Amino acid sequence: MTSNRIYPSRLKDADMTSVLSDGYSQFGSEMSLNHDKHKVTRLCKTTSGTNGFLCDDRRTCLTSTHLCNGKVDCSNGEDESNLYCGDLPHSLPKYLVFMCGNQRSWTYIDRKCDGKNHCGDCSDESELQCPSCSGWKCVTVFFSDCDCIPKSRCKDNIQDCSDMSDEKNCTM
Repeated sequence: MTSNRIYPSRLKDADMTSVLSDGYSQFGSEMSLNHDKHKVTRLCKTTSGTNGFLCDDRRTCLTSTHLCNGKVDCSNGEDESNLYCGDLPHSLPKYLVFMCGNQRSWTYIDRKCDGKNHCGDCSDESELQCPSCSGWKCVTVFFSDCDCIPKSRCKDNIQDCSDMSDEKNCTM
């Protein structure tokens, strides 16, 4: 099997204007590696369907939270390189970043709609961004819950909703 690795630092303006390669990674996720004379787009779809980061091997598609986490996940280490991790979140591809409602805070795109308040203002868990609550909807007591608690926390003798509806009315 031959390797068609492309190293952005070796590309020159006159060398290549556009290359597109589509296929499937070893994990069955869709991937696309676009090159133009200004930047490399490493967009791929993870097996969970979220936007991901395509490694130089053109087979490995990482979820956004695997970038700049201090652990090398791509064989060439590009997921921890200064190119992507030097000025977070601005150095990351925009499709891997969710800007919070206040526009000063951010989180990785695969943390959006995961049931946890990563933004501090619940904008990453808002009804505008996410499917409707699959748990119990209420005004929550805990900062991290926003307005939806998992049904597993209904009638568990711990108050999660300010009106105690999780203990009185919640159905499992």
